[in-house]
Amino acid sequence: MSTADLHFISPHALRPTEEICPDRVREVVDLIVAQQAWTQPICVERTTLALLDGHHRRAAAIQLGLTRVPVRVFDYEAVDLASWRADVVPTREEVLRRARDGQLYPPKTTRHAFGTAKPVSVKLAQLL
Repeated sequence: MSTADLHFISPHALRPTEEICPDRVREVVDLIVAQQAWTQPICVERTTLALLDGHHRRAAAIQLGLTRVPVRVFDYEAVDLASWRADVVPTREEVLRRARDGQLYPPKTTRHAFGTAKPVSVKLAQLL
């Protein structure tokens, strides 16, 4: 994936589906600041901007005061959905409902697979 394949969207426009772990957000903030770059796009569903992957990155972006973040947009039907938790079997409809209603899953519940993509590097200054 090149930067031409990316969309740049406000992190506030992205709709979470899972809660976050504050310690992990701090780790992500530290990594972004140390690299002075964003290297992993956030993945969202195309019609709702529901977060499929990148909840901690979104929270880090908000904490850093970024006005936009690199985002990959997907048709949900083309994304594999599973769960990291044996006791939860999410459906696409349930994930989107949680994004709309704000009734978030616990951290690291849903597992989405997108295939392989080349790494990116967007300078942090471009996102302020």
